[in-house]
Amino acid sequence: MARKIEADGDTWVVRVGEHREAPGVTTIVFFCKTTDQRPYRVTEVPDDRIADAGDLEALSERELTELFRDSGSMGSAEERSVKGTS
Repeated sequence: MARKIEADGDTWVVRVGEHREAPGVTTIVFFCKTTDQRPYRVTEVPDDRIADAGDLEALSERELTELFRDSGSMGSAEERSVKGTS
């Protein structure tokens, strides 16, 4: 099940990405539902924090908003860094 959040004046659907770019990393994808003029956003987190949709479902609204703030438009350099790792 996908989660929804309100951020930057829009409604976003949040999902765990289908593909893993690297072992131990989960991709989180934000799709704008308010307009199709905004690109989707992505962030990566260690899979010990979020490994699947169940883990995503357990996050609070505040945690989802923090992930959104850490995300970048698909293809941006910021989108490639894994959040929560050293």
